Amino acid sequence: MEQLERTRTNAANDSKGQAFGLSGNLFLYPIIGVVVALSVSMISFSIIGLGLVASILVAAPFLALPTIYVFTLRHNKPRGYDRDWLHNITSSGFSFVKANQPVNPRYLGGLYE
Repeated sequence: MEQLERTRTNAANDSKGQAFGLSGNLFLYPIIGVVVALSVSMISFSIIGLGLVASILVAAPFLALPTIYVFTLRHNKPRGYDRDWLHNITSSGFSFVKANQPVNPRYLGGLYE
């Protein structure tokens, strides 16, 4: 009987996979953005009666914002990076960075009381 050959592979729960160059389900955000942008542009062009350029300009944020979000805050970033970034921008909470820490009220000119 021959020996079985062992190869190292990732388990299914180790890797979330890739689609369109984006890991996991990140491709859904830009695709949903494309569908919404097309819908908004068609509605604004045909029903509301805006011009073609105006319709495209109205629909552009629906395509651009999810795409920018995915590529700047989610793709190839650690888990929770987008939430941490948003929390860091919106609050002045606790941080290990000394420049972001409030001054200790007991600290007076380099001497502790």
